[in-house]
Amino acid sequence: MARAIRFFIVLAGVLLPCDCVGGGTVSLAEIDPLLRQKPEVRTFLMSALDMDNTVMAAVRFGSHVQHLGGAHMGPYMIQARPRTPKDALRIEVVLCTDARFFDASGKLVQDEMDAVRLEEKLTVVILREVNGAPAIANCP
Repeated sequence: MARAIRFFIVLAGVLLPCDCVGGGTVSLAEIDPLLRQKPEVRTFLMSALDMDNTVMAAVRFGSHVQHLGGAHMGPYMIQARPRTPKDALRIEVVLCTDARFFDASGKLVQDEMDAVRLEEKLTVVILREVNGAPAIANCP
């Protein structure tokens, strides 16, 4: 009997959704401050591409991360289409970031569980084909 109970506990742990880190979406306006960190890159992207307004964030902090629950973190993936030629294939713009976490006193901390604030620095911008690319980009 105890063996059957353990089996169902393990099965429930595998099958039931957990409150953990996963992706989510943000608006293009929400990540614009990241793009503004590299003005020349932002100008190029905005002038050369028609980018979707919905951006996929690779990380969304769950409610178990007390102060950052619901916050998003990169990399960020944006579907886009070159402005010319008009029949150009869609591409994906990947914004790779370096995240830093801070506690209530403004001190840098290593563990996001202790953080009350997250800062991201745009490190790399990747343009890649949409088809055949892994869902989450491998940032350098």
